[in-house]
Amino acid sequence: MPATPPPLPPPPPSEPAGAAPDPEPRPFASPLNRDEERSLADLEGELRRSDPDLESEMTSLTRDDRFSLDRVLQAVAIAVIVLVLVPTDWIAGILSFGLLLGIPFAMAMIAARAKRESAQGDGDGEHRHDGDDRRS
Repeated sequence: MPATPPPLPPPPPSEPAGAAPDPEPRPFASPLNRDEERSLADLEGELRRSDPDLESEMTSLTRDDRFSLDRVLQAVAIAVIVLVLVPTDWIAGILSFGLLLGIPFAMAMIAARAKRESAQGDGDGEHRHDGDDRRS
């Protein structure tokens, strides 16, 4: 007869050892009313006025990061579906065909992105008509 394992210890308390409990439980999230929306919009406008570069930094971060993260998640999901549904003999053919098309496509996308980023970076310097770029 196998020995039964000892019982699990009780879960840790949700509050730290020296912390005082919340005096009032937090209410459930509710939609903002018009005053709260207006206050939030005013704060956002103030923040944008105080730091004009913030908006461009934030939109570029979320756009680029989110786009690449979505693509990675889609690729992983497709790979899992292919591995589960497709017979083993077919996987090598599909993989080689995908690599034949995917690697040149990825290289073209990287080159296009580098060209676009260099074009945006060139807007900071002074341009001469003979093609040379003079930075101040």
